[in-house]
Amino acid sequence: MGVQRFLSSARLPISRLALPQPPTHVLPPRVLRSVASLRAYSSGIVSSPYNDVHIPEISVTQYLFDAQEPYADKTALVDGISGHSLTHGEFREQCHRLGSALTRLGVTKGDVVGLVSPNCPEFAVTFYGVAAIGAVNTTVSSAYLADGIATQLFNSGASVVVAHKGVLPAVREACEACPDVRHIIVIHAAPEDEQAGLLSYQTLLKDDGKAFPQTVQIDPREDMVVLPYSSGTTGLPKGVMLTHYNLVANMQQLQHEDISTLNNTGDKQEVFLGILPYFHIYGMVPCMGMSLVSGSKTVTLPFLKPELFVKTMEKYKITYLHTVPPILDFLASSDMVKPELLAPTHSVLCGAAPIGTTLITDLLKKFGDGIYFQEGYGMTEASPVTHVTPRTKFVMGSTGVSIPNTLTKIVDLNTGKTLQPDGGEGELCVKGPQVMKGYYKNEEATRATIDPEGWLHTGDIARMDQDNNVFIVDRLKELIKVKGLQVAPAELEDLIRQLPDVTDVGVVGMPVDRASGEAPRAFVVLSSGSQLSLKAIEDFVEGKVPPHKKLAGGLEYVEAIPRSPTGKILRRELKAMALSRLAQ
Repeated sequence: MGVQRFLSSARLPISRLALPQPPTHVLPPRVLRSVASLRAYSSGIVSSPYNDVHIPEISVTQYLFDAQEPYADKTALVDGISGHSLTHGEFREQCHRLGSALTRLGVTKGDVVGLVSPNCPEFAVTFYGVAAIGAVNTTVSSAYLADGIATQLFNSGASVVVAHKGVLPAVREACEACPDVRHIIVIHAAPEDEQAGLLSYQTLLKDDGKAFPQTVQIDPREDMVVLPYSSGTTGLPKGVMLTHYNLVANMQQLQHEDISTLNNTGDKQEVFLGILPYFHIYGMVPCMGMSLVSGSKTVTLPFLKPELFVKTMEKYKITYLHTVPPILDFLASSDMVKPELLAPTHSVLCGAAPIGTTLITDLLKKFGDGIYFQEGYGMTEASPVTHVTPRTKFVMGSTGVSIPNTLTKIVDLNTGKTLQPDGGEGELCVKGPQVMKGYYKNEEATRATIDPEGWLHTGDIARMDQDNNVFIVDRLKELIKVKGLQVAPAELEDLIRQLPDVTDVGVVGMPVDRASGEAPRAFVVLSSGSQLSLKAIEDFVEGKVPPHKKLAGGLEYVEAIPRSPTGKILRRELKAMALSRLAQ
């Protein structure tokens, strides 16, 4: 066991601190495989220090089901609330049965199925059952209210929705605004749900499987498997087209022997805690996907409550723990968490938002070096992982080096030139097989994010040291990170503008605490003589958005919103103004 980390701004890192430190090199010798790679390095384009991995040209479900074969009799998923479990073999069978039932409902290749559910074994079965018949998942946050659900279902063109009974009221309201939705399938449906014309998920699982489309042809590089929504570097949420090849690539990359700490050989079986939301790309691929493809066991929890978290950790002896900064803060600072709670845990990984060195130090002080703490970097548009810290050299504050098959460069913001390692700060750009196909029905946004040479422009300002470790310095993009979740200022601004008497509005992220990171703060300009109160604005927003998008950072009136000559909101000026007032 060792101590390593896994960070991200939708992003992910790695290193075993207990190991002796080898001599450092500007570029490890094994990367220098050819004159071409030397030329690439001299141009500032940096390859991964890890050997490339083979990426099979198959669907993600074939990839998964083939990998599960040796583990068919081992437990794959456990519902942390009910205790109900599935083996890997039962999981594959249920995916097959659900795929057959969906086919009988008219779902065919390319159709979009909305999936609105907290974490549970049924989420994973639905995701891969939909993928197995060539259909596309669009995963929706179960914290969304009806408006947010409707927006994603409508934009994605979903024709069927699978919803957990706990979110059914919001889903039913949302579907009233989505005429293309033909069926709502309810996980753990009650008798009255079926009487209301809704379909029972558990009833569909009794299908005999005979309608499963055995001959469906999937083009891994072109066919989508999932359409999650991300705000990208700015603006409103957009559908991220991730293909079968994208997901297979990222899971292959993460299983590289110099990265993965998973060990399911013999009688050993890793145990994951499925607490990070599966609708989010971090929960979807590194957590749910990697657990299944590696033959591990995952205990799912639908929500994070401290007592339940601790009780589940103790009962199931979690060996491999994915976290986000709020969970790390809880582990490091809560009296409920004793050092022995992580005794069975050999690896702790953190992603989705940056973590400060203070939190890392507190964590290691409490739990020692018996844990391998992993940190890294990625984003939804990269399926999601692009960087992890090297196992042999942990660098505090770094998001690591590029993973196999992945190129990195830092681009000067003023000149557009690629900087050499240790050559200053610029925008982080990456290229690899995990990079998305593009934004759904949004070519303009795609062109703004992926350039003609295939480089994904992340919107993060970073620097790279001589060992090719990447350090995230700031965000060029405007996104606000709240407990690892994205909040697009433009989305809140558009919402607030719906109110009468609001003539202009600007939203920025304000620092709150090390667990939450930031929270949205709105600056509002009212028309002359308006009586609209701050409380009325706050209540209006609160009734329209999920908890992480509420104006927890504050709300204030201003005479004008600072803008550039082209009309762009100068968010840094707004933020500086607010910080100055708070300091006074």
